[in-house]
Amino acid sequence: MAESADNEYIARRELPAPMLSRKKISVWSVLKNCIGKDLSKITMPVELNEPLSFLQRICEYMEYANVLTYAAHQDNPVDRMKYVAAFAVSALASNLDRLGKPFNPILGETYELQRENYRIVCEQVSHHPPISAFHAESNDFNFYGSINPKIKFSGKNVEIRPTGVVTVEFPKWNETYTWSNVNCCVHNIIVGKLWIEQYGTIEITNHATGHVATLTFKSSGLSDKDLYRVEGFVKDENQQKLLFLYGKWTKFLKCCSMEDYEEHMQQEKKIEEEKHCNSTHNAAQGKMFSKLNSFKLDSFRSLSLQEDKEFTPNETNDGLPRSDSDISLNLPNSILLWRCKPRPANSSEIPFAPPTHDYGRIYYVWSRAI
Repeated sequence: MAESADNEYIARRELPAPMLSRKKISVWSVLKNCIGKDLSKITMPVELNEPLSFLQRICEYMEYANVLTYAAHQDNPVDRMKYVAAFAVSALASNLDRLGKPFNPILGETYELQRENYRIVCEQVSHHPPISAFHAESNDFNFYGSINPKIKFSGKNVEIRPTGVVTVEFPKWNETYTWSNVNCCVHNIIVGKLWIEQYGTIEITNHATGHVATLTFKSSGLSDKDLYRVEGFVKDENQQKLLFLYGKWTKFLKCCSMEDYEEHMQQEKKIEEEKHCNSTHNAAQGKMFSKLNSFKLDSFRSLSLQEDKEFTPNETNDGLPRSDSDISLNLPNSILLWRCKPRPANSSEIPFAPPTHDYGRIYYVWSRAI
């Protein structure tokens, strides 16, 4: 954190040193004997780490703490649930392109962050297995939990499973919400361009009213259509769907009523049926003309009647999968619940410091176990 002449603290937007180059590191020489093992117990080259402790990474959960504050001020439990769901998604946004491993805290190590509207304290409470606990509090909410990350190497990918339960409390409404985070996967560890995705299901439960929000983080699979996409529903205590939630965990989360969702799905179904009818009609015509063309020499065969080539997923210039346009993720009468803040232009070269790491007066408390 920088300090000016008049003792005013200025938040920095990047860390003071660029990331170390990992091109000279043979990752395979380190990981070839670790297939199927828990990497949290394996000593890794320091170049694979980012200059942050895992306790600091936990504090990035609070980058969009204002969403929780806004949720606590809602009078309707359905509105509170949709904003809690938005906070759960926003807490994962900082993971995009974060391919470095944070340093493991030592037993008893603590990290404290003080901001104007909340305070969070993190501590490493267990060494084997590594478990980190945190507690954040404000005038409007309490947020706490523990994380026991399980890291496995499958041969070409690294999967991180953040086992543990996180809890949000709204004292004003006497409500408690709980959920567990989804898995994270880093692809192309050995060969190719590294890229990250998160997949799985988050089920957020309001234990006071019985409302549940179920969010599915879609995997890219064989295509890139669903890359980074999140979809789900808010349900009441009788499992009746009330709201549809959708977006991308890297950019935004929106919601709309079930009436607008069902109307949109009917329109989509109609469009798909029309496309199918047109494709069937064109295929029939193609077969008819291909029979006529079969009587001609191959050199004179019409190129327009040749069979279409197999579709391949879109890719960006750097070889990473690319999802389709955000325009398709815009249902009528939708409400924006959360939008991700833009990153610095040089964040790929110099680790950027999220506002949770450098804003206002931050207090670091380090303790060592004897």
